[in-house]
Amino acid sequence: MRCVAYPSLIVAAMLAGCAGMQPAEPPATVPAAAEHAGAEPREGRRWLERGITQFEQGRFVESLRLLQESPEILADGPAVRIEALKYIAFGQCVTGRRAACRRSFDALLVLDASFVLSAAEAGHPSWGQAFERARAASRQPAGEPPRQAR
Repeated sequence: MRCVAYPSLIVAAMLAGCAGMQPAEPPATVPAAAEHAGAEPREGRRWLERGITQFEQGRFVESLRLLQESPEILADGPAVRIEALKYIAFGQCVTGRRAACRRSFDALLVLDASFVLSAAEAGHPSWGQAFERARAASRQPAGEPPRQAR
């Protein structure tokens, strides 16, 4: 069973999870950052780290699968979900799924309206503008038409 993210469902799916979904395999190791901190990460954090590793290795489809289909990420709390949504959006942008990328940024900003990308992330040609458009739209008063991009 796959979780499909349609515009009206992405926020609900990210907040509520996809019932009955089981990830293919558990994470192999505890992330190095958690080892140094001396605290055992929760399952969602482990799945998040695994998805980020896949992304950093250029395995965007695998990264998206791990991040989108892990009920552990959804259950681990807002900070983990926000980070997962960021990498989901990144993966969607680099694989040419611009509308899905924007929807993921929209969902992220629903969870944290003050979220900002790092300077390096904001300048990225694949997702920098998509994030800025989502951020500008999230700041629009209700009922006001969106501003036109220049």
